[in-house]
Amino acid sequence: MNQAREENADKAEAEYAADGHPERITIDRLENAIDDEALYVISDYDVPGAGPSS
Repeated sequence: MNQAREENADKAEAEYAADGHPERITIDRLENAIDDEALYVISDYDVPGAGPSS
């Protein structure tokens, strides 16, 4: 998200889980352009050092 903001994206937003890791990131580099949006959904997250999730 920081990079998107540094590159002057019109929209860069994130939704966070209760433990602070991002669950959803939305980037729209040009608000009035078609098909430039990016959406990232983090669906499987392991806490560093805690081993794999079950």
